[in-house]
Amino acid sequence: MDSSSLFNKLSHETERGAARLAHYLGVVGVAGSNPAVPTPEKTRFLESFSFHSIQSLEKISMKKFLVVTALAIFQTLFAQVETAQKLIVAIAPGWNDSTGTLYLFDRSPAGWKKHRSTWNVSFGRAGLGWGIGLHTIPGGEYQKTEGDRRSPAGIFELGPLYGLDSSVPEGVRYPYQQITARTRCVDDSVSRLYNQIVEEDFSTKDWSSDEEMERVDPDYKYVLVVKHNPANEKGKGSCIFLHIVNTPTTGCTAMNEEDMLTLLRWLDPTKKTLVVQLPHAVYHSMRTAWKLPPLI
Repeated sequence: MDSSSLFNKLSHETERGAARLAHYLGVVGVAGSNPAVPTPEKTRFLESFSFHSIQSLEKISMKKFLVVTALAIFQTLFAQVETAQKLIVAIAPGWNDSTGTLYLFDRSPAGWKKHRSTWNVSFGRAGLGWGIGLHTIPGGEYQKTEGDRRSPAGIFELGPLYGLDSSVPEGVRYPYQQITARTRCVDDSVSRLYNQIVEEDFSTKDWSSDEEMERVDPDYKYVLVVKHNPANEKGKGSCIFLHIVNTPTTGCTAMNEEDMLTLLRWLDPTKKTLVVQLPHAVYHSMRTAWKLPPLI
């Protein structure tokens, strides 16, 4: 592949282009087997990359900026996955499917090791849409927004664990907080507390829409926060959880109670855990670039 073609792919779709560029650096044998690790050789390659052969843009410095920035984005994502010790992987057959399969993986010296159990889960009634997490959001029609009834696709960090019971379930080591009659998750995008779980204080309340979490029973018996839209961008989706009652949702991912307890007991608060949620075809297309484990 010549450098012009490679750059065109990169500028057309930044994240996939960055992954392809990193892969290309490895394929052509530039400084070793790990294509996402910066080295002097790769730096020199990037600095000279395509600037003699690309003539479609007038400002070569902008081309250089785009190439290096895209690779940096990919390297940031790679570093997040590379340092994760546990993965929760939820896979839907396609973008518009509301059910799928959940896998658990632990990192071992030999690589990712799949947990013995897998189980069925339910996504949003409309399927999946690209959310906001550790990944860069590609273009396309499937973009999560508030109220779209889609679960977020991408790679996400975990947040706190909440529940309706007064104490954490037996065998669960993850920090736990009981839901009270005043616990709310704010889904009003004009509020300064949008996409946040708070204890309602009527003197400072600035929202007109929320989830009264204590009333979502039994679904919120256990609620594990998925850090979708961590900067709380208005209208980009809110209140995304893993919880029980295995039926299609308004945007969360749900499972049977016994499966949720297996997941919670598997969690280790001392180990970095990420959530990967994607359609099957997208997972397989990005698996090598994102250093994700095979599902079989």
